[in-house]
Amino acid sequence: MNLSIFALEKLIKENEQKMANSKKQLRAIESGEFKVSALKKASVEQALEESTKEYETYKKLYDEIPADQKEQFKELEKVEEALAKQTYYKLQKIRMKKNKNLNRKQILEAMMILDELPNDIHFDDKQLIDVANTIIKNNIREVVTLEEELLAIKDEFVQRTEKIKDHTDQKYFTLLDTYIPILILHFKLFIEDIEESINEHNENNPKEQKHFDGLPKYEDWWIEELFKNHQAYFALYKWSNIIESLCITQQQKIIWHKLFTNWLSIKKMLNSKEENSYIYTYIFDDMLKKYAQMEEELDLENLKSMEQIIETTIQKENFTIYKKPHDINTTYLQYKQKISQDK
Repeated sequence: MNLSIFALEKLIKENEQKMANSKKQLRAIESGEFKVSALKKASVEQALEESTKEYETYKKLYDEIPADQKEQFKELEKVEEALAKQTYYKLQKIRMKKNKNLNRKQILEAMMILDELPNDIHFDDKQLIDVANTIIKNNIREVVTLEEELLAIKDEFVQRTEKIKDHTDQKYFTLLDTYIPILILHFKLFIEDIEESINEHNENNPKEQKHFDGLPKYEDWWIEELFKNHQAYFALYKWSNIIESLCITQQQKIIWHKLFTNWLSIKKMLNSKEENSYIYTYIFDDMLKKYAQMEEELDLENLKSMEQIIETTIQKENFTIYKKPHDINTTYLQYKQKISQDK
């Protein structure tokens, strides 16, 4: 229902803007600032009349929203229409399906809106299509869904971290309280996108199937010994490359590089606080496991086995060769060089 409210607010604002533009044009015409024909003036007047009528229609619906429901949905309104004809709305889906002037996306969105509306809330056909078009044009459905997901993750994170508010280093962790839920959501969306891309690939390429059983597990000592042990760098590099190999599109690879960098920065930051960060770090890790299937290897036998694999792999690597593509002249280096020259 909140999707329809978003769209209704958008329609009101759009018609307000149209009215303002038409009034401005009429004032300029009447003052003699603009010299136009009588036909052009009549066209502006007609546009003002139409936008005013549209505005009043949607504003009336907006004003009928109960105050308690405005509060409940944080100023997102429940739209009510008093003059509902039962038979008309029962046949509405059938009419939508038979409407040859609508494309498939418009019809599907209209169907979804009808399914979301309470029984006592109705749009007529034109209003329904206006709302559907607004939702499609402004990508409202995806935006609202992401906002709801982020709020759910934030609420869970806050509830779990509230238990450590009296911790001596809580002020230090406050810097991450906002950022970590966003990062968890980004990981969740990344995994969902990978799964969707792989499923789509498998449907289109039955002889070249890809499989996704979740992300490979990482090891805590890679973060613990980063900047101390070159094997830690190598292990993280290989682990990151395995996940990159799951990416189907170049955009997914770019997103993964950013996620990996941000995740590693937070893990290293928390790791520097040692025992003082264990509870907080565990909450971060546990929520990544829940929302993104990303977890650390805990079994000692598996850890020993993985260490042997790393040792064997390192012996086969040629560290004299740079990973391609490789460019020593980075864009930031060019920026600093230009600043130095300008001085």
